[in-house]
Amino acid sequence: MRVLWTALWLLPTALFAQPSWHASADHGPARLELFHAIIMADLPTTETLERGDLHYEISHRFHPPVKEGYDANYGLDGPVSMRTSLSYGLRDRITVTLGRSNVLDNLDLQIKYRWLERPDPRLPAALAVNAGVAWSTEIPALVDRGRLAADNFQYYVQAIGNALLLDGRLGLGLVPSYLYNSTLFSVKRQYTLTLGTYAQYYLNDTWGIWGEYSPVLSGYQGILAPGEAGRSHDSLALGLSIETGGHVFYLFTTNSTRLNPAQYLVGAPDGAAPSHWRLGFGITRYL
Repeated sequence: MRVLWTALWLLPTALFAQPSWHASADHGPARLELFHAIIMADLPTTETLERGDLHYEISHRFHPPVKEGYDANYGLDGPVSMRTSLSYGLRDRITVTLGRSNVLDNLDLQIKYRWLERPDPRLPAALAVNAGVAWSTEIPALVDRGRLAADNFQYYVQAIGNALLLDGRLGLGLVPSYLYNSTLFSVKRQYTLTLGTYAQYYLNDTWGIWGEYSPVLSGYQGILAPGEAGRSHDSLALGLSIETGGHVFYLFTTNSTRLNPAQYLVGAPDGAAPSHWRLGFGITRYL
């Protein structure tokens, strides 16, 4: 909660501030920029950092649904799922990210490579690939397994396609993703194939509206940890983006409380009915 209230307190000041962040010194020809951040609320974009640049992210997903109303502060009383990550520009087209979620104390290391650009003024587009490994270090007591056991590791690869329409105001993203060892606690290793999609409409240089939808096409779509019941559901999120002073704020509602890719790609814990919507936010910062 302290992080959220700090963010809300700083937000009015930030909204009236002039942008102060600029990319590091020019390393060659100008790069094609389709989105204004290297990630959406959950899914990656084709954007990469320039060599030597840093990028920080902190995200929360509140567990109580908004429908609980005032008694739960519309969900803000928590508890929360939380992710923090730090990205580094290894090369102008290669970005490395190290992140952590408090769900199963999941660590993930991923590398993104932007390998193709199409700077056509009628339909600019780009392609990238993102690959990662995740390691869950919180093992339930009923599971007889050490932290370094091979079954605690998951692997994923994502192809990312971005394009711009409507004179640069509408950004579209398609992120087919493959996750291996989707469930850590089954007898047989599983896979999940998910089709991540998103769209963002830039109202002006500060405000945008966006949505993400990630249906699972095939493979495992069940629970994440012992003690859970039922199956997972397709993830959906809708909200606002606010850009100012090197920050991008994402404020939204969602049916998912999962953040790290190896968990988010399995799906959301609840369906997309209005009674399951929770509040979420993400703050990214170029350093």
